[in-house]
Amino acid sequence: MHFSEKQFTVILFFVFLLIYASGSFSKIPFGDCIGFALYTERAEFIDSTSTYAHFLYSNSLVLFSKILPFIESSEIARGFTILSAALCIPILYKTCLILTKNNFASITTSVVFGLSFSFWKNASIIEIYTFNLLIVAIFVYCTIAAIIEKKNRLYIACSIILGISLFSHIQNILMYPAFIMLILFRSSKKIRFISLSILGILFLSLFIFPIKNNDALSSVYSSGIVSEKISETNIVKSLILAMGYLFYNFWHFLIFSISGMFILYKTNRQIFFFLIASAIPIFVFSIIFGVSDNYVYFIPFNYIIGLFMSIGMCYLFSLRIRKWMAASSIIIPALYFFTYKTLSHIPQIEKFAQSKSYKGGLKYYLLPWMNDNVGILEFIIDKKPSPETIDWMQKGAEEYIDLLKNKGYTEEEIRQL
Repeated sequence: MHFSEKQFTVILFFVFLLIYASGSFSKIPFGDCIGFALYTERAEFIDSTSTYAHFLYSNSLVLFSKILPFIESSEIARGFTILSAALCIPILYKTCLILTKNNFASITTSVVFGLSFSFWKNASIIEIYTFNLLIVAIFVYCTIAAIIEKKNRLYIACSIILGISLFSHIQNILMYPAFIMLILFRSSKKIRFISLSILGILFLSLFIFPIKNNDALSSVYSSGIVSEKISETNIVKSLILAMGYLFYNFWHFLIFSISGMFILYKTNRQIFFFLIASAIPIFVFSIIFGVSDNYVYFIPFNYIIGLFMSIGMCYLFSLRIRKWMAASSIIIPALYFFTYKTLSHIPQIEKFAQSKSYKGGLKYYLLPWMNDNVGILEFIIDKKPSPETIDWMQKGAEEYIDLLKNKGYTEEEIRQL
């Protein structure tokens, strides 16, 4: 049976929609999840563009909570996150197809990335990073299409998308230099002027709310903790972890990404330099920002690694070997489970798992699916002790619990959320 490009696009969307939905959290997890669930439950639009507010994602959740007031807030957030994640996969497929003109390589890359740990993990919880990647993916698709199809006017649309993406996550400004270099060398003076103006106006628009609310302008681009994390030891540690996560995301398929970089350099240097210049700042920032969950900042970088992979899948090894390796993508979930079971028996790892048992232990860090997870609400209701500082989570959870109680929820019902 042969499927068309459009049919593959639809199939990939629904397959991963099912995968992400089946692996989604059972109870609201720890981390930023409770903050986003709280925004949704309050149903009040946020007039802040600080690094913590995530203006576009948070207000999208609020909008849906107003449109669908009969649906529980955590379910709205779950659905929006899963939908964003599932949409990223067919967009990746279409982008790879433009790059390679090879259906086999494009589908394989989409499946491997869709099953990659960091992305799947964030599709299983309430987080901004799948939504943010959706915007980045659309931007990358339009930019590559503009280069290959030589449609300079598309750069204007790309500028709008990239500028808007800053309201999703300020990290996306790290892609500004690559795109600006591209339009300076590729577009006409008129397109260049319009594109640069759009980028500048949308960036400056981030400061409207801080000025209006008398907040520090630095709140837009600084969380105030990066400088505390910068040290030679932390950077080396983050670099080692980054390499580990890179392998954990792509496994043996990394060889295709590495070869794809060299092939793209030879075949289309404009796209090569655009992707490399976009990826490197993200990678460097993610290493410097050495917080415990910094793996989430690598997701746009991983997406670009996926694009390189699709190119390598076209040329490296014989077609027969490539088909065997492509078929091996179905065992990626088993590799996660095998890694989890293997590391669980190492004494040093067991000690780490015990210190993190309050939020799920080793499962929380090594398995992308979140079925039967430990919930933050039951943790707070039961007044369990935490070995780490979670004051900001506790404050948000307590307010969320109060709001639900005011709506008539019992503590036992809330514990199940």
